[in-house]
Amino acid sequence: MPDGPGAEPVCAFCGGLEDVRPQERLGVVVSVCAGCTARFSAARAPRAVRAPASASAGLPPTLGQQSSEVLRHVARMAQRAAARPYAEQECARCGATVHAYRAPGGGRRVDLAKDAVLAGSIPVPDRWRVRDGHAEPAGDDPDQVGARVLHELVCGAAPEPANARLRQAWRANRAPAPDGTSAP
Repeated sequence: MPDGPGAEPVCAFCGGLEDVRPQERLGVVVSVCAGCTARFSAARAPRAVRAPASASAGLPPTLGQQSSEVLRHVARMAQRAAARPYAEQECARCGATVHAYRAPGGGRRVDLAKDAVLAGSIPVPDRWRVRDGHAEPAGDDPDQVGARVLHELVCGAAPEPANARLRQAWRANRAPAPDGTSAP
């Protein structure tokens, strides 16, 4: 297109001035010379270059890769999820994410809040830890920095806890969900 009134059109690809005409593609008007028009209309689209396997090791496959790679990736993710020592669930009362573990010896199910907290910020009886894939009370272990808490203590549908750190987690579980709904 001309740069100003009375200016001669210039090819947007090669800068040529001979036989330049405006062309529209997908709603965009561009000035193109006859040489570039012939060159681009006769050329085949370049073939997609496949990345070497080592470059994408550990990354999920892209859309251009084979569906068998996608299926292998999905299978690997399913194996990782199955190997986790907990089941990630949603609390029926407040909608927060809960990690359900088993107590040692294949005992009862223990629902822990998803996030760990500083052990020193919560009372000793409320401290839990995960060891060998099982949830167990942590007790007063001086070497323990982080602790997990039972979800029932910070459930958004339960009464507000007296402990300041537990109250902070309780408020997070009462916060509105991304879809705009709020906890009861």
